[in-house]
Amino acid sequence: MHLRPLELPRDAEALSAFEAGYDTSVIYRVERQDLAFALVEERRAEPFRKRYDAGGFAEDVEDADFTVAAEAEDGSLAGFACVRLDEWNRSAELSALFVAPACKGQGLGRRLLEQATAFARSSGARCLWLETQSSNHPAIGFYLKSGFAFSGLDTALYDPRETAPEEVALFFSQPLET
Repeated sequence: MHLRPLELPRDAEALSAFEAGYDTSVIYRVERQDLAFALVEERRAEPFRKRYDAGGFAEDVEDADFTVAAEAEDGSLAGFACVRLDEWNRSAELSALFVAPACKGQGLGRRLLEQATAFARSSGARCLWLETQSSNHPAIGFYLKSGFAFSGLDTALYDPRETAPEEVALFFSQPLET
């Protein structure tokens, strides 16, 4: 697996064909408790299935200050990550991190995250943050194991016409300054 910058227009076709998503039988349900929230792990009888619209990937790349692509031996796109810098608060957003289904479980996500983190740190960001869905149990586990901590949620961020009712925006962050 070869890591290199993700570039447009070079990678436009591969991005538009990239399949990203997850299946999980465990999600986090958000319970409201007065002025607090609780995340409750919930097992589902039917797996939750999420597929991302590849149409937005090019926008992630265009808006990014840093991109990295994982190119398989056959030249196909195996995964990618994007980071966007926010100068006003010296933070970096991991705006995209995707691994092709056939390449999951091989350490590729960790390699992409290491590259993204190194860029954010070298850019002077004080933290790296990200947003994912409460239904994305596999990613949440990955981020927690990678040193991120839960830092908040937004129950109104997602358009209910575009997402399932069980999807709530969860935010995770990792300090970069020592």
